[in-house]
Amino acid sequence: MRQNLPLQVEILYNDYQFVAAFAVASLLCLLAFVTLGLKSFLEWQHGSELAALRQH
Repeated sequence: MRQNLPLQVEILYNDYQFVAAFAVASLLCLLAFVTLGLKSFLEWQHGSELAALRQH
């Protein structure tokens, strides 16, 4: 059975493996911040291009 990361956090937490659950949850949080930072950076770099495309 394949598992995604949020499900893995729940499984670890329910098995009383709190340190592992916290580590996986921290990894998820870090991934979210990296994704948000990358999105913001790309929008900043290409903001004028995006604005021009929206006006057409």
